Amino acid sequence: METFKQTRTWSIVALLAALLCLAGTIMAILGTRLGWWGFRDAAGMLRWAVQAGAVLLALSAIVFVLARRAREARSQMLSGAAALLLLIPVIGIPLNRVARPLGDPINDITTDTANPPAFEAVIPLRPEGSNPVEYGGEAVAARQEELYPDIGPIESPLAAADAFARVVSVAEDMGWEVVATDAARGVVEAVDTTRFFNYKDDIVVRIRGTAAGSRIDLRSRSRVGRSDLGKNAARIREFTERFAAE
Repeated sequence: METFKQTRTWSIVALLAALLCLAGTIMAILGTRLGWWGFRDAAGMLRWAVQAGAVLLALSAIVFVLARRAREARSQMLSGAAALLLLIPVIGIPLNRVARPLGDPINDITTDTANPPAFEAVIPLRPEGSNPVEYGGEAVAARQEELYPDIGPIESPLAAADAFARVVSVAEDMGWEVVATDAARGVVEAVDTTRFFNYKDDIVVRIRGTAAGSRIDLRSRSRVGRSDLGKNAARIREFTERFAAE
């Protein structure tokens, strides 16, 4: 009977704590999207939720095992199982966003690390405290090569003018906010808003004519955070695929 009471108490504690952690995870995401707090506050909330969730996961597993051994503890077993299920998004969502290779973080990806396209038109749109627009140089280039060796320029048989028009079309199809287009210089600048935290990342595309057609270089940089969690590289890959499929 004493074990039954203890199991019941801990099952209730585990369930309520799991609900609290889930609410914290939802609030971190929702609050950032609504502008209630910034990136660092949200990251701190998610870090707290993951740490607390890991402890609760172990507690819920113990409660579930103990409840299964007690014939009269069906409700406790269900509470433990419910807590375990609630903790899946609490731990899974944040870890899914941060499960990336270890090492120096990177938030600026380009198809031309030797001469990356420069941001101009988007600069006035960047809030105070945003990451600098200047490229990080050899250290960033080396880290990109280590993490994303497949990222490279688009070599197209299209003439520069036609490639420029296709760049604008693909950018719009991807949902980017096209900020500036300069056909004479072969430059397109845009802003993309991430789905998870509603962050804004800046993009610049440079189109140059070649003997075989044209070369398209992209650069995508996060405004906030030290790591982009692979988003900028994924964005460039998607653009490259869509451009080739047009």
